[in-house]
Amino acid sequence: MKKVSVIIVNYNGKQFLRECLESLRMQSYRDFETIVVDNGSIDKSAELIKSDYPWVKLVELETNLGFAGGNNEGVKASEGELIVLLNNDTILKFNWLEELVTAVEDGKVAIASSLILTDGIPGKYYEKNGSLNLYGHNIMRIFNLPDNIFYCGGASLIYKKEILGIPFDEDYFAYSEDVYLSMRARFLGYKVKHANLSELRHFGGGTFKKEKNLRVTYFQERNRLLTFFLFFSGLTLLKISPYFMFNLLLKLGSSLLLNKYSFAGVVKAYLFFLTSFPVIKKKRNFLRSEFRVPEKDVIRWMTCKVFNEETRHARVINNISKLYCRIVRLKTIEFAGETE
Repeated sequence: MKKVSVIIVNYNGKQFLRECLESLRMQSYRDFETIVVDNGSIDKSAELIKSDYPWVKLVELETNLGFAGGNNEGVKASEGELIVLLNNDTILKFNWLEELVTAVEDGKVAIASSLILTDGIPGKYYEKNGSLNLYGHNIMRIFNLPDNIFYCGGASLIYKKEILGIPFDEDYFAYSEDVYLSMRARFLGYKVKHANLSELRHFGGGTFKKEKNLRVTYFQERNRLLTFFLFFSGLTLLKISPYFMFNLLLKLGSSLLLNKYSFAGVVKAYLFFLTSFPVIKKKRNFLRSEFRVPEKDVIRWMTCKVFNEETRHARVINNISKLYCRIVRLKTIEFAGETE
């Protein structure tokens, strides 16, 4: 039985902690430690843990390092061979951890994700696992096999510390870190798996619901694109660039007409790539020096779909996207089984 370190990053999430920790206390798998990293909360979260949960290892940070930095600090304090990253706004089934551990027993698997039942997500979207499209959005209902998944959701995942070590680039701060970690595993030649029996309830957005829209939009948009710039070749980025432009126009239009995004946040995200080329190049060179598989082996797990919706307009755009990918030879999951 391998020791597991369960790491929970908390920022003013006191209202979620009790239910999360109580469900963790009742797990069928017993050989684990619990580490709560408090990101400078002011809601007395740390005091609650000290008084009611002495079995929890508490790491108190003076400032908010985000999901990325907080989890990195938790891993530095961990003793387990297996690392579990868990959101604080979750309630776990009794066999949640046992099933996660089982999912990574295969030596070819580096990382696995739970069945994360998020409040507000319709049940039909749990019938098949989704994948990532070519501008970084999650597209539902892609894979027919239940174990298949492109990347692991950060609300509940397990990974092998000997393979992935300190998990995140701290510049991500929040959003898309789970994609970054799964990309690392895939480019290192390891499998990414979905643990269907490791089930939990996720309330969703517990920490960031109170954040300003500009900041949220900035991190969401920048980090989606940053992952592509860090991991893919110049030729592939050129092929994908029309998706980036379509995404930019779509988000700017939505920010003006629907107030769904922050206009300034979208603009700031794209400007980042004009002002941060040296930093991106340095990170990119480091990551790509570790690659063990060609990028086509990663792209074949992605999807060329642009929209989740099944409306006529969505189907038309998705079909145009598929035709474009066929022309430029971006072999996503839709082309599985076709010869090169």
